[in-house]
Amino acid sequence: MSDPYRFARSSGDAGRRHDGTPSRQGRYATRAVLWLLIILGATANAVTSFGSFHPLISVGFGLLTVLCIVLLVMHHLRHRK
Repeated sequence: MSDPYRFARSSGDAGRRHDGTPSRQGRYATRAVLWLLIILGATANAVTSFGSFHPLISVGFGLLTVLCIVLLVMHHLRHRK
């Protein structure tokens, strides 16, 4: 007999545990990607700042870096114990 109070699991829940939190592996992958984007964005920002590039390119990489830092802080605050 099926439980009328249980929802069927959708394919969107593939990386989540039964209580709705993301798996530990997914959290580490997200954190690693954000750190990689921060390093790449900061490096690209430094190269374009000292090179003969248009200033808007440097500003774009700077904004990308700041956005990744904000997302990393939000990720940490959301998943702390």
